[in-house]
Parts: sequence; C-alpha cells; structure tokens
Amino acid sequence: MRTGVSGSQVGMRVAFLNSMFGKDFTKSARWFARSRGRVQRHPDYLCIAAAVLEQAGHDVFLLDAQAKNMPTDAVLPRLRAFRPDMMVHLASTPSIDSDIAAAALCKDATGARNIFVGSHASAEPEDTLARGQGAVDAVAIGEYDYTLRDLANGVAFRECPGLAWTDNGRFQLNPRRPLIEDLDALPFPAWRHIDIGDYRDAGKLFPFLTLISGRGCYGHCTFCQLPQVMNGRGYRARSVENVAGEIAYDKSLFPNLREIMFEDDTLVMHATRDRLARLCEEMIRRDFRLSWSANARVDMDDLEILRLMKRSGCRMLCVGFEFGDQQILDNVRKGTALSQMFTFAENARKAGLRIHGCFMFGGPGETPDTARKTIELALRLPIDTAQFSGMVAYPGTAFYDWAKENGYLIPTRWRDWVDANFEQCATVRCPDLSLEQINGFIDEGLRRFYLRPSQMARMMANIRSLADLKAKLHGLRSFTGYFGKRSSRGCE
Repeated sequence: MRTGVSGSQVGMRVAFLNSMFGKDFTKSARWFARSRGRVQRHPDYLCIAAAVLEQAGHDVFLLDAQAKNMPTDAVLPRLRAFRPDMMVHLASTPSIDSDIAAAALCKDATGARNIFVGSHASAEPEDTLARGQGAVDAVAIGEYDYTLRDLANGVAFRECPGLAWTDNGRFQLNPRRPLIEDLDALPFPAWRHIDIGDYRDAGKLFPFLTLISGRGCYGHCTFCQLPQVMNGRGYRARSVENVAGEIAYDKSLFPNLREIMFEDDTLVMHATRDRLARLCEEMIRRDFRLSWSANARVDMDDLEILRLMKRSGCRMLCVGFEFGDQQILDNVRKGTALSQMFTFAENARKAGLRIHGCFMFGGPGETPDTARKTIELALRLPIDTAQFSGMVAYPGTAFYDWAKENGYLIPTRWRDWVDANFEQCATVRCPDLSLEQINGFIDEGLRRFYLRPSQMARMMANIRSLADLKAKLHGLRSFTGYFGKRSSRGCE
C-alpha cells in the first residue's frame, strides 16, 4: 500500500501473472496439460479476481504469458515498468516448480510480494511455501477473490482468512474463508487485459469467451478437483439477469464474438433445470444472436429443455460420459447410469445440439475389458466429437487420496503429472491395467472414433461457416501433431 503526499493511503499496484511452463500448456483448464486438441482456455477466475481489485480502487496489470507462449524473461521488462507492490501467480500441479522459479525472478526484478492461487497451491499450501524458499510469500486457499482484495487493502497476513503463510519459517494456516454466497456482487471479468485471439478450441466458434454463471457442483465425482478444492459441493448460481448482463458486456468488449462457453462445473443438469430454463428464456428475449456451449451431465435428458436451449442459441454440449462400465462409474461416484447416456444423446440430437463426449481410462477397478467397453460406448453413442484421456489424480481430490493410500500413484515429483511434451498422461497405476495399456487405449479410441468414414462425413456436414472450417482445421492440425509425436510420449 502506497502513501500519497497528504499521508493518505492510495491504491496498491497488483500484477496478475499466468507464467509460461511449456509451449501451449494450459493452467486454466480442469486438467493441467498441453491438450491433444491444443486448446487454450481463458484465465476466467484470474480475470474476475483482477476486476474485484480494480473495483476496490487498485491498479491492475494482468498478463497471460502462457497463452502467448511468452517466457518469464520476456515478461520482466513489463513488470519493472508497472512496479507492482504485490503479484498474484496462477499455479498448477505439473508446473508448480516452474511457477515458483518465475515468481523468484519477479521478486528479484520488482521486490513485490508473491501470492500463489489455484487448486494445486490450495491443496498443497505447506509444500508450495516450502518449495518457494522465500519466493512465495503466501497462498490464497480456495476462492481467492476477497482474500486478494483484503491483502491489497492492507490486511495483515495473520488477520486474513483463507491465507497460508510462514512466520519465521513456521507454516501458518489461517481459518478458511467462507465461500462467496452473493456471486452477483462480483464484477464481470477484466477481459480488457487479454487478447481474445490467444484462445482457440477446435470445438468452439472463434473467437469465443468463457463465462462462469455459478460456482460449485452437486456431483460427487472423486476425480474432479474444482468442487473438492476450490468451489465446494453445492451450486451457487448467479441471477439470470446478472448472467445476461455479462453476455451483453462481453459483446460490447468484443463485437466479433461468436460464442460463449459456460464453464460452470455443470450448468446443464437435472437439479438446475428450472434456472436453466429461465436463463434460456432470457437469452431468447434479449436476442443476443450469439452461439453458446456448456458442460453437461447426462441426467439432463429433458427433450423440452434441450429444444429450449437450442432456440436460445445453444450449439454444443461438452458431456462427461467418462466410462463404459457401470461399476467403474459407481466407483468414481459419477452418479449416472449407462442407460441415461443413450437417452440424453438421442434427445440432444433430436434437439439439434452437437455433443462432445469426454471418456477416460484408469478408474478404480479398470481392466482391459472395461476399457474396451468405454471405446465401444463412444462408437455407439450418437455424438459428434470425442476425447479420450487417462484418469488423473490431482492433490485435494478423493481419487488422489485413494491412489496414494493404495500405492497406485505413479509420479514421484509434481513435474511427472505431464509427459516430456507437456501432454497429459495417466498418473495412477491400476492393478489390472498398465500405463502402457492406458496410453494404448487412448490412441486406439482416438483412431477408431475419428477415422471412421461415417465420422468424417458427420464432421464435414457440421461445417456451416468459415468459423466452423477454421475450428476443424485447427483440430486436424492438433490431431496429426499429436500422433506425429506419439513415439516420444511417456511419463516415466
């Protein structure tokens, strides 16, 4: 906090940095990796926190260096020019040591205090501070919007809820900060700090933005880190009017915006049916003339609601089908049934919605036979695109605790959560399914799904605009690039 000529306090200068780890890596997604589709996701939570500090009267600098593939050395001149009092660093599991090294460079260059945020630092605050060796001053645990605001307003470390820090080398953990109940009180994301052209996804119309209309999730999936570490087991929804206001705000900032991706843990689920219907009706009333997509659960199989979503501009749903064996689904507490998957997919197709299916290998109890069921499920479902991944155990999740307690965790250091190419790899050794088999099933699933003549024809038929064509070309380049490097993949 700086002092003006009259002795009164003036705003703090706060820099937000998403430092670069590896080329095309992403720390803003649910799974930290260089995705096979070369997706780069917007730093939405970081931009919301930046807006909170701007609203409180502080000067903010935000740079998504990872999205720009900009090494920290190239960032330092801009930081020196800004002269921050405090820096906020987004960290992830595989990049944590790199993030700390970047923070050390920033501290040497500016003298600013370094605060770490994100699910990894929240789940492992003591380890993060110990690794930081003075480069990391504190960790804002869980939802960090108001924790950062308190710090910028001059609240001392020991008096700030939701903060982990060290006092003369001793780890200190303050009381947990309550989750934010009134999400409408948060300002819209400070998107003016990003370049919208830095974010691409073969499944989205370009350019697009993410929007978080609510935080938390009613689901109890053992592998999903955001509800368990950051946002809680429950759904705190913003008002329909507030969400519509953000869409209007986004369009005013970016007149060429083509799509909104609702990045709620799950916007589209049976438990939120009524609120979803009101949101769709409000989007129809306002006539945004904008496509939107969202994450969805298969228990939202109401054809009437799906058709209403289509009328309001919904184009695509990203759906966690996950596994093709009911026992594996039950083992990860997915809370869905295989029969629901087919009903949902058929009704979504009737409503004219595209479906991107998410599938995994390596759950508790997985065998070669259950893995093959997952591939067969993906081939049988009437969906448009698919992704296959090895199940990843992140700190702070029940799946991580289970794998660690049973001796199934493969990595021995945080860097090993991704392979040498910064791409996702399995982190859990199943008793009846080897790491090599998991990687083999991933490749088999991708090849069998996308190289079918019927699938190629479906994807060609889905090209309705230049934006569609650009997205598909980006996906094709990513697909061929991934298999071009297949021989060098590995986590060991």
